[in-house]
Amino acid sequence: MAWVSDRNSLVNTYLQSIPYPMKPDFRKCMIWLHTYSGLILGWLLFAIFVTGTLSYFNHEISQWMKPEHDKKYHINNQVNHSITQLKLHAQGEQRWQILLPSERIPQWMLRWNTGQKRGSLILNGNGETTQKIRASRGGDFFRTFHYTLHIRQYGGRYIAGIAAMFMLIATFSGIFTHRRFFRDFFTLRKGKKGKFLIDIHALLGIVTIPFSLMICISGLMIYLTLYIPWSDQHFYADGENKLNSYTIPTLVKLDPNAQDIERIVDFSVIKDQIQRQWPGKHQIARVTIEQPQKINARIIVERVKDSTVSRQAQRLVFSASTGEALDNYPKYITPAQVRQVLWGIHEAKFADIPLRWMFFALGCAASALIATGLIIWLNKRLARVKQRHIGHFIVERLNIAAISGLLLAIIGYFVSNRAFPVILEARENAEVQVFFISWLMALCHAVVRPVTKAWYEQVALASVSCFGLFLLDIIQEPQRLINAILDNNMPYWGFSVMLLLVGSILYQTANWLHHRQVKADKV
Repeated sequence: MAWVSDRNSLVNTYLQSIPYPMKPDFRKCMIWLHTYSGLILGWLLFAIFVTGTLSYFNHEISQWMKPEHDKKYHINNQVNHSITQLKLHAQGEQRWQILLPSERIPQWMLRWNTGQKRGSLILNGNGETTQKIRASRGGDFFRTFHYTLHIRQYGGRYIAGIAAMFMLIATFSGIFTHRRFFRDFFTLRKGKKGKFLIDIHALLGIVTIPFSLMICISGLMIYLTLYIPWSDQHFYADGENKLNSYTIPTLVKLDPNAQDIERIVDFSVIKDQIQRQWPGKHQIARVTIEQPQKINARIIVERVKDSTVSRQAQRLVFSASTGEALDNYPKYITPAQVRQVLWGIHEAKFADIPLRWMFFALGCAASALIATGLIIWLNKRLARVKQRHIGHFIVERLNIAAISGLLLAIIGYFVSNRAFPVILEARENAEVQVFFISWLMALCHAVVRPVTKAWYEQVALASVSCFGLFLLDIIQEPQRLINAILDNNMPYWGFSVMLLLVGSILYQTANWLHHRQVKADKV
C-alpha cells in the first residue's frame, strides 16, 4: 500500500501550499476571511461609519451651520398663523405642509406642492417671512452621504449595502478569530507598539459587537427589497412599487373635483382633540393639509417621534372644514412594522440626549475599530517583507486619505459654512464641493509626501483647523456664542466645545506622530 501513503503525502503537501481559505483549519479560514473582508471595503466602511455617527446629531449640526434660526417663538397659535401665511403665498396649491419648530429643529417652515411643482417659506420668531437664513445642507449631508455616498438614484445604496454585508462577515469572522473575549478585553500591552494597537483593536471589537450587528442588520433590512428584489418582482408586476402599495397604509384618495370652499376650521378645535389623545407639550411635529381649497380637505397631524422607537410617527386625521375626526391610517402589517422599528433603531431619532451620546460613542468606537484594522493589516505585512511593492504603497496612501483625509474634509465642510458669504448663490452645493475637494487634496498630499510626514501634517492641519474654525466663528459674530450660553442653546455652544475637544485630541495625536517621526529619523 505504498502508493496510498505517497498519495496522502502529495495531498498534504498540496493543502499546505494553497491559500488560507482552502486549508482545513477553520480558525485560519476565519482569520483570512476577517482580514480581507475588512480590507477590501475598509476605507469605504470607515467613511460610512464616521458620517453615520455624525448623523446622530444631524439636527444639532444643522443648528450650528444655520445660526440665523430663531430659538424663541412669540406666536401662540403657530398652525393658525401658518395657514394664514399659506393662503397668501400658496393659493391654489394642492398640498400644504407646516413644519413646527422644536428644541432639536428650531425651524418654522412652510411647504407646498402641486405634483412636481414645489415651494417653501421660512418664518422667524415673530411669524414673519425671512430670507436671511444661509443655505446649507447642514448635518443632513452626512446623513444622506452615509447611505447614498452622494451617488444619484440607487447606486450608492447598493454599494453601502455591499459594504454592510462585508462588515457583517468581518464581525462574525472576528468573533471566531478572537475567541478569548474576557482575556482580550483586559489585555493592553503598552510596551509594544504593534501589540498595543492589536489589543486596542480587539478591545474595540468586543465592545462594538452588538452595535455593529445592529447597525448592519437594520441597515440591510431597511432596503431589503432593493438588495433582494426577486420575490416582489416574481409576485407583483410592478415589483417594489406594487409591494409598497400593499404594505404601506394610505388614506383614501380625495376627489379632486369636489366643491371649492375658502374656509378652514380654527386649529384650536382640532388641538383640543389632539391634546386628549397625545397628552404633553409640543407633541405636534408636522401638519399636512390636502386640497385646502376643497370642501373635502383634510388635515393630517403627525406626532413627534420621541415617543416611539418606530420610524413611523403616530398620525391623526381631521376634516379641514368641520374639525371632526376622520378614519385614521390603517395599521401596518407585521413585516412592515418590524421594518419601521428597525429603521427607527438605525436612525435613533427616539433617543434622548444620554442615549444619543451612547450611540455616538459606539459609532466612534466602531470607526476606530475599522481604522486600527486597516493599519494593523499593513503593519503585519510590512514586518514580514524586506522590500515594499506597489500594493503596500497603495494601502499606505489610502489609509492616510481615508482616515485623516476624511477628517480634513469634514472640517473643511464646516469651515466653508463660515467662510462663504451668506448670500452666495448655490451656497449649499459649494459647501459640499469643498468637502470632496478637501478629501481629494488629502489623497494627493498622501501620495506625494513620505508616509510619516503625511500622517503628521494632515492630523496637525486638522487640529489647527478646529481651533481656527472656533476663532473664526467668534470673530465673525462674537455675540452668537455669548447668547448661546445665556439662552442655554446647548446645540450651539456644545458644538463649539466639541471643536475645542476634537482639536485638542488631534493636537495630542499630531504631537505623538511628530515624536515618532523624530525617533525614526534618528535611527
